[in-house]
Order: sequence, then C-alpha cells, then structure tokens
Amino acid sequence: MYATMFTVIINTFLDPIFIYVLDFGISGAAYATILSQVLALIWQMRIFCDKSELLHLGRGIYRLDRSLVRNILAIGMSPFSMNVCACIVVIFINKGLYTYSGDLAVGAYGIANRIAFIFVMVTMGVNQGMQPIAGYNYGALRFDRMMKVLKYAVVAATCVTTVGFVVAEFIPRQCVRLFTGDTELIELAVRGLRIMMLAFPIVGCQMVVTTFFLSIGKAGVSMFLSLSRQMIFLLPMLILLPLRFGVDGVWWSMPVSDAVASVITLVIMMIYMRKFKKQHKTLTVNEQSEHNN
Repeated sequence: MYATMFTVIINTFLDPIFIYVLDFGISGAAYATILSQVLALIWQMRIFCDKSELLHLGRGIYRLDRSLVRNILAIGMSPFSMNVCACIVVIFINKGLYTYSGDLAVGAYGIANRIAFIFVMVTMGVNQGMQPIAGYNYGALRFDRMMKVLKYAVVAATCVTTVGFVVAEFIPRQCVRLFTGDTELIELAVRGLRIMMLAFPIVGCQMVVTTFFLSIGKAGVSMFLSLSRQMIFLLPMLILLPLRFGVDGVWWSMPVSDAVASVITLVIMMIYMRKFKKQHKTLTVNEQSEHNN
C-alpha cells in the first residue's frame, strides 16, 4: 500500500515539473510516471534486501521450479488475457467511434471510460482483498468461510458499481465537465457515459466471481468468464451493432455484453455454489462422525 501511494504522490509532484518547468509536454508526463515507478521499485528492493525482514532475497532462490512456474502461468493467464482483451476491445471501440462519429466521439469515450474506471478500480481493490482469503479457506476446506467472504465481496462490489451507475445516470454532466469545457464534447460524453454504464449494477458481481474462480485455482473458468465479457460477446457486438445503429451501436454494445456475460457468470456460480455446499455438508457430517467415535 505504501509503495502504491508513494508512486502516485511522487508522480503527482514530478508531472508539473517535467511538463511545465522543463517544458517536456506530454513526454514529460511519461518520464514522470516512469521515474516515480523506478523510485518505488528501488524502495521495495531495499526492503527485500534487508536480511532482518522475514521475506528477503538470498542465494539459491533464483532457480526455476517447473511446477511453480506452471502454476504461476496457469493462474496468471486469466488476468493476462483480460488485459490483452481489454486493449483489443479499446482499439475496436475507438475505431468504431471514429468511423461513425469522428474524433470527438473518441474523446468522449476517453472521458466516459476514465469516470467508469474509478469505480472499476475500487471493485478491483475489493477483489484483491477477497482473493487471498477465499484461496486460503478453499485450501483449508473451510467452504463456509469461503462462501461468506465471496458473499461480502459481491455485496461490496455491487454497492460500488451501483454508485457508479447512479453517478453516471443522474450527475454525468458535472463529472464530464471536470475533463473538458467543450460543449459538443460534453454532450457526446454525457450520452455515452449514460449508455455504457447502464449494466454497471451487475458488473461488480461478474468481476468478483471471475476473480473468485482465479483465487481457488480454477483458472480455466476464470479465463472463460473474463473472455466472455470482453471478447466472446463484446467484440462481435462492436462489429454488428454499429452497422444497424451507427455510433449508438458502439455505445450500446458495452452494456449489452456486460448484461449477457453477467447472466452466464451467475449461472456458473450457482452450479459451483451447489457443489461447495454439498462438499461442506459432507465434511461436516464426517467431522461429527469422527467426533462421536
């Protein structure tokens, strides 16, 4: 947490220096970001090199273990695929907006996406907090605690994304004005923001469940759910809907794909919840039987 905050604070101070004082312009923003991350990395490496720390670097730990590497890659493929797909999807969104409405529509999406990402980042924080707790209890066969933490995470994430939905639907103009004063751009961004965040109340649940399956080692299910939201449904809709509805088709493809992916996620989660409840019941009966004996 300190490292993350340190990076942001240093970046905030370096940005005006590189952009205005040194007159590097937009390149200065990039230099400031890189330098702040390097400084944070140096600080973290200093901690890992301290032998008085419980976890520290030492000799003999750099050999690759095939089984560990395989597990890391398997678990990491889901977030990796999610990020790659997000990049591909943004390319198609920008291409569609530019084709059917021009540069201003691309700028409007940039603004709307930044506003939406605030709530997505908070939800990702909830996911990361849930992940180790769910994974630990799954490994310990404490399915009751695992399902409880999943429930709390779903409720918390749903509350966050629902707040995002309310903001987007009721005060979008005030939010967009923080980014620009151009009247036409504001109107485009407000309309786009309202459409793209229509399904946000259920997006939080979808994100939590996707991360949950990753945390219990079911990388295949997690990857499918990640791909379903961004590639399997969204990408075809970005191609087909604009042919019929123009630029509105680009905007509407996002909430429609979110809704469909969330329904599929809910169905898969219900199937697994039945399995977990059955396993928990079996374990409870066995424990009671052993106690009686």
